[in-house]
Amino acid sequence: MLLASAIIYGCTLISLSIYSLALNTGNQGWDLEYGLFGTSVREVGTIPLIVATLSGIAGIVIIVSQDKKT
Repeated sequence: MLLASAIIYGCTLISLSIYSLALNTGNQGWDLEYGLFGTSVREVGTIPLIVATLSGIAGIVIIVSQDKKT
């Protein structure tokens, strides 16, 4: 679960950074309130970040529960 969380989080950050470069060079523009990276997070979505966080928490819970059993 922790590995899946790290992979999802890393892939999301890479896609957000690529999209923020597209916002900076294209004619799309970005919102001054959120900034360049915040606008790309809003456009791409926060669901992958939420899934990565939840799977990371689940991985930690599994590790702690396995440690208590032994």
